[in-house]
Amino acid sequence: MALDELHARYRFAAVAILHTEPQLSGIADARNSLKTVLAADYPDLPVRWHELRRVTGASLIDITDQDTANDYMRGVLHVLRDYRAEGYTIHLLVAGGRKAMTIYATLAAALIFGPRDRVWTVLTPPELIREGLFHLPPGRRDQALLVDLPILPPRLLPAEHATLDDPLALIAHRRDPRQALLSRLTPAEQATVALLEQHPYASNEELAGMLGKSTRTVENQLQGIYRKMIDLCDEAETATSKRQVLLDILAGRV
Repeated sequence: MALDELHARYRFAAVAILHTEPQLSGIADARNSLKTVLAADYPDLPVRWHELRRVTGASLIDITDQDTANDYMRGVLHVLRDYRAEGYTIHLLVAGGRKAMTIYATLAAALIFGPRDRVWTVLTPPELIREGLFHLPPGRRDQALLVDLPILPPRLLPAEHATLDDPLALIAHRRDPRQALLSRLTPAEQATVALLEQHPYASNEELAGMLGKSTRTVENQLQGIYRKMIDLCDEAETATSKRQVLLDILAGRV
């Protein structure tokens, strides 16, 4: 039903189905039915199947604990990353099924999606959600409501793309804005920030004197620090005082 609605709006190069181990997870019949109906109703649309597995290579059956949740999210992220690397615009549909899987798939998208990518869910009346019904009956097409979930494009530096193999480490890193900012600074910028943290009310001229540098050098360093800070904090871009935002980050208030 969702594909019918999306297909009316967009031209798709392929459909990718992400799924768990089909036999043990009890989705084999549904998978086979979906394969049949896609081949019959969308014969010109290539279909790619991606079985998500544990990080060890073992079968992934369901999300039952933290480890399987992490493996599921990592698996979804890797598939999405590969399609983005190939240059595709991605429309990720999260609808029905396990709520935990929907949540983790959306979180994976939030780590990697660009401004043109979309996350969708579909709302349909309960009486139309039944086995064997793959398309809405004539006259009821308007009862399938597609909802575009708001996903902010991430701001990843090139060096951070490598950490997508371990999305949990990336999330932990992003949860600490202070450390995330400091890790982006050069040694000279770190020294300037450390001094500013000790003397938050010092002028640029006073900081320069304590560092043994020219005022222009300190000003240039601060401008570079602010640019890197904006990549981490949306509010910094429009803030009246970028220095105050910097001090808030360093003090853990952001």
